[in-house]
Amino acid sequence: MRGALLSLALVLVSHPALAQEWRGTARFGRVTHDGTPAGASGNSSVVLGLTRGAPSDWLGASVAVPVGEDPFWASLGGWKRFETRGTAGVLLDLSANGFLQRQDATVVTGTAAPGPLPLPTAPRPTRIDRSGQGLGGELIAGAFVTGRPASGTALRAEARGGLAAQRSEYGDVARRRSLPTGDARVSLLFPKLTVSAESRVWLDDEVTRTYAGGTIRWANGPVQLWGSLGGWTSGGLDQPAWTAGGSISITPAVEFQAGGRGHAFDPLYLTTTESSVWAGLALRLGGTRAPAAPVATRGRDGRPVILLSARETTGTPSIAGDFTGWKPQPMRREGSRWIWTGTVAPGVYHYAFVGADGTWFVPQSVPGRRDDGMGGQVAVLVVE
Repeated sequence: MRGALLSLALVLVSHPALAQEWRGTARFGRVTHDGTPAGASGNSSVVLGLTRGAPSDWLGASVAVPVGEDPFWASLGGWKRFETRGTAGVLLDLSANGFLQRQDATVVTGTAAPGPLPLPTAPRPTRIDRSGQGLGGELIAGAFVTGRPASGTALRAEARGGLAAQRSEYGDVARRRSLPTGDARVSLLFPKLTVSAESRVWLDDEVTRTYAGGTIRWANGPVQLWGSLGGWTSGGLDQPAWTAGGSISITPAVEFQAGGRGHAFDPLYLTTTESSVWAGLALRLGGTRAPAAPVATRGRDGRPVILLSARETTGTPSIAGDFTGWKPQPMRREGSRWIWTGTVAPGVYHYAFVGADGTWFVPQSVPGRRDDGMGGQVAVLVVE
């Protein structure tokens, strides 16, 4: 429990909240939440949430309002990645989660087990309590390497190892577990598509649990689609585990989302969740500003300077634009910012940043950010 609280505290204080994008969400359906030993999915619930996301961390909280006899639950979780710069290096991931679930105990009537005398069986009430709470977390370290197997694509491979732990109470049963765990992941990134394959293992005292699967994510302008499919090669469920979902931006501040999952199994809590489907809206609340209009720049010694906050990316970013022939050029670190300075003739240019994993992006805070007409974003640079 102390490790989980420490991890959660690191997540909470490691990033200035106002510098990130906050979103409020409202979902309806058989909504599940990760990290609960009760595996709550129920018949239907209205779930309200608040999340903040960035390339190297995530923080979220949610609460379910039951419809019918579903349990009430609330959860809080966070994740933070520390990663060295460059095309190869080491990383450290910290994550933590906590949950609370409440439901009135139910009583079912069964039959008493027969005794040594030939007496008739009698009804025997059994109390089932689905209330519980708990804390969990992971501390995992590893290494990564990135490359560019072809023009317009990027390859990233990761291998990690560490410890996952939790302490929870479910009904009258208290459980404390810690499991060594490790995984390997390979991702191939295209301009609009990311495909990943992964395998993970948990070393339990009684059985080694191993999962293997893949994920896919496609994004084109306001539309995003994602899904995953995998299975347990040992120590899990016989059915394949899956997720699927998508989102579309209705306005710059409102997004419609829908998704589902099935046959989920948690080796740490030893629980399964029922299949679930849900739909809802996400509202951008703050932490971002409207894109600033492009302004003319002279830069340093008459040369333009382009800045990127180090909080906007992980690893060493590059820049590509009209002035580089759209070939990525690395940026250099100065304090809390990445900087590019070049010799560019007066005029109007378009450019974008390229992450260490090959992803093209333009943060919303960059002056002159606009749609590129192909589902992506570019920024405008004006040189006097």
